[in-house]
Amino acid sequence: MKNVIRKLAAPALLAAVLAPVALTAQAGPHSDEDRAQMREHRQEQRQEVYQRAGIDEEKQQALDEVNTEFFEAMKSLRDDHHARVAEILTDEEQQAVRDAMHEVRGEHREHKRAERGQQESNTEGEALTQ
Repeated sequence: MKNVIRKLAAPALLAAVLAPVALTAQAGPHSDEDRAQMREHRQEQRQEVYQRAGIDEEKQQALDEVNTEFFEAMKSLRDDHHARVAEILTDEEQQAVRDAMHEVRGEHREHKRAERGQQESNTEGEALTQ
């Protein structure tokens, strides 16, 4: 198990750097042309990351291979998870869970925004009283 975690750590780190691009890419349904453009954009960003980090071409190729393996393993794991959930919940129940998750996340985001707004308001008030 430790070896699996170690093998996944490096690609996970790079994936974290590239996560905003990946999340944007998965935000909704896209045409094949859109997907190709997004893939190209992600590759360009990866190249920029590699350049800035001073990673040579040989290591870039090795990282690309490791990342491909990582994403394929994650897809397989995600597919297995979806299949197991489908064994437990009906389609309607799965949709109800998704809807509830969106509601909870939205409420949580609103709560966090309100907290940040309150903190900013308190900070501004303190600055004015000093």
